[in-house]
Amino acid sequence: MNESEQQTDLSWAPIVGRWSVENGGVTYLGPQEGTGHPYGICVSNAKFVEGSIKVTVHLSPDTAGRVLFGYRSPSETYWTAGLGGYKSAYVLTEFDPSFGWRGKSLLGTDTNLKADKDYDVEVKLLGQRITLTVDTVRVLERVLEQPVSSGQVGLFAWGDREVGFRGMTMIKLPGRVFVVMQFSEPYKQLYSEVIGPVARQFELEASHVGEVFGPGIILNDIVQGIIEAKIVIAEVTPPNQNVFYELGYAHALGKPTILLAERGKQLPFDITGYRCLFYDNTIGGKRQVEEALRKHLEAIMHE
Repeated sequence: MNESEQQTDLSWAPIVGRWSVENGGVTYLGPQEGTGHPYGICVSNAKFVEGSIKVTVHLSPDTAGRVLFGYRSPSETYWTAGLGGYKSAYVLTEFDPSFGWRGKSLLGTDTNLKADKDYDVEVKLLGQRITLTVDTVRVLERVLEQPVSSGQVGLFAWGDREVGFRGMTMIKLPGRVFVVMQFSEPYKQLYSEVIGPVARQFELEASHVGEVFGPGIILNDIVQGIIEAKIVIAEVTPPNQNVFYELGYAHALGKPTILLAERGKQLPFDITGYRCLFYDNTIGGKRQVEEALRKHLEAIMHE
């Protein structure tokens, strides 16, 4: 996958706590007096769904410094990943307004974190797979139960002392569309002439398991493709067991899915409640499914 955009010139707005923004660096100065909240949130003008975020974190004793993503408002779900918290060194947390903070992945002990030391932190998100790398070492990986909502990127700090952040860069990657279908004609033609070109109009990369080369177990490639996809498109005209297995896994992950089927196809009971784009296998039918697919992708991309 090619890098599509790198963003380094960010604007910042402190939301919770006291912050200083100057000389390209952002510093958490401590909690806001009278709030009782020993943490800080500072959000940027950048939105993020797919790609990687890099920042250098400088901790003080008994503090935490993490990347924040998927942020829309203090009363909606968002995520943090980085250093410190819950007496752990490497942390992935979710803020759920119904439950509060929840530690989703906690590894290592925070006694191994050194104060007054710079740590190079990278958070990478592909679909629902999140990876945390510290000083070029991958320290944490998790598949999220639900897709991350499109939201702002920011910084999260915890504690009563300063936490410094500098050199933040963000690389946005085009999202992936994973296609599940029976790869024989005429469905291969539907993939190459309709699905692929329409996906590219939205700067999305369409792929299917038949395009994966090299050794390995094909089921693992399918699972990875679905996990790392932003959207799954399934052609369900033939009663193909593999297609329905893959579609079921995508639904279990809460993945946005689009169903395609030839007109006249009676859908199985399990998926009759899902929207399906019915099409005629003609030149005119292809134009119609192109337009319908375009509208569905546009709706998903603007959620």
